[in-house]
Amino acid sequence: PEAQGRVFLAPGAHARPTPPRRETIPASRVGLGRPRVALAKSKDTAATAIPARALPTAEGRIVALDALRGAATCLGVCLHAAVSYMNGRMPGLVWVIHDGATSLFFDGLFWWLHSFRLPLFFFLAGFFAAMLEGARGARGLLAHRARRVLVPFLAGCLLILPISFYVWATGWMVSGRCSLKEVLAIKFGPAIQSELYGPLHLWFLEDLLLLTLAWCAIRWVAGWIKGPKGRGACLRTCPTPRPWLALTLPLWLSVPTALILAANVAPVVAHRNSFLPDGWRLLYYGAYFVAGAVLHHGRHALGDAFRYWGAHLALSVPASVGMLVFLERHLAGEAGWGDRVGLAAALSLVAWLSLFGLLGLGLRCLSAERRAWRYLADASYWVYLCHLPLVGLIQLDLEGAPLPAGLKFVVVVGLTAGLSLASYQTLVRHTFVGACLHGRRARA
Repeated sequence: PEAQGRVFLAPGAHARPTPPRRETIPASRVGLGRPRVALAKSKDTAATAIPARALPTAEGRIVALDALRGAATCLGVCLHAAVSYMNGRMPGLVWVIHDGATSLFFDGLFWWLHSFRLPLFFFLAGFFAAMLEGARGARGLLAHRARRVLVPFLAGCLLILPISFYVWATGWMVSGRCSLKEVLAIKFGPAIQSELYGPLHLWFLEDLLLLTLAWCAIRWVAGWIKGPKGRGACLRTCPTPRPWLALTLPLWLSVPTALILAANVAPVVAHRNSFLPDGWRLLYYGAYFVAGAVLHHGRHALGDAFRYWGAHLALSVPASVGMLVFLERHLAGEAGWGDRVGLAAALSLVAWLSLFGLLGLGLRCLSAERRAWRYLADASYWVYLCHLPLVGLIQLDLEGAPLPAGLKFVVVVGLTAGLSLASYQTLVRHTFVGACLHGRRARA
């Protein structure tokens, strides 16, 4: 970015672009009768794979990453909308209603989205955390996370969780899994009671806060060990990867995450609803967070790192098939240690290959500034917060309707997205809630 005459800033920060240095080329060198003015070459011109529009804008935003964040949020709505229409179940996930219309397609859709969506979110979270730390320092990063993550998390626990509980309790009564007396006493059977108290989908914010604290602590310790001169040197700028390394990098990165899942695969294939942090889950998704933070220090090589996005997406297809085969055996209780290792390796490969493929595709195709993508990126946080009770309520209302599972799924996704975006525009975008979630936005 510095070679393009821009300063990499945090979202909301503003700075005037620094004009590139110029040098005068003598007429004898260019073969003309008068001097010409040309741009001086930078030392960082080796990393030329990124198109200029994929670099940070003057506001410090990368359009492609904003678009990917909004698209991943929409995929989260699709993932939760598919739960009611699955043939199988995710262990520990107590859902509002299990519809009579089911399809094996939604089992595959759910597990495929679940395998890479959260790694992508944590990867982007680590990238933006390193960006904010570089622009504002560790204290500025922590202050930003307290305002943009901790406050929405606490507000969501006070407002969204009670609404979700009564929507879910209604579904449990309709399906005969509990009685009104149990709902009023908030005492259920073991299957429900063990998963009753927790942040539901807001666990992502809780884990993000903990990973940010851990990242700042690691950076502080590394800076203290290296001294004042080496305080910012614990993560040096990554060199431009060679072609063979860029192609095989997802394979190498999948090794540590596969080892974590081989030790305990529950963070991915099971659900745990508790306010107490899950150490294995933090360790697994923390690997993606750290990878995103490290990539920020090598952001000049973004295009080179993701140049083989087509090959990575193509390789993710057989990896996804293998993942579903191993997962079926695991959920049926027929998996041995070899199947568990195979499942861990397949899950890690799908996550990293899909992540590299989607990031490369986004940098190539979604880097042009578009108002729709920017609006979706702004609205994605609110959609993430409010969509779960809407999904449950619409699924509960459609239960028993003589419609195929595919049509019900489309209705749930469409209504949830429409209501979430409508409420964002009318109640959030230009209010103090929007200012808390993404900063103030001027009215058009």
